[in-house]
Amino acid sequence: MLYQIEFTERAAAQRDALPEDRRKLLEQGLHKLAEDPFTPVSQAVSGEDIRVVSVAQGLIVDYMIHRAFLILVSVAILDQSLIDDE
Repeated sequence: MLYQIEFTERAAAQRDALPEDRRKLLEQGLHKLAEDPFTPVSQAVSGEDIRVVSVAQGLIVDYMIHRAFLILVSVAILDQSLIDDE
């Protein structure tokens, strides 16, 4: 079963702010996630309501599953380190 992907307003704004190359990676990762949103590489947070997964290197999404929908709650880029190389 292929889940239909929907975005909250917040997640859509975060997606739209991504550079084009990152947006393509996000789309590819979300397509794979829509095939199996309960993939073993995802983790449940906040009970079972919200799950988190890295859909591509440095791209993390929070999402919910409701019937045949995969609802993206947030999209984050995690490429920044706490201490930059000098």
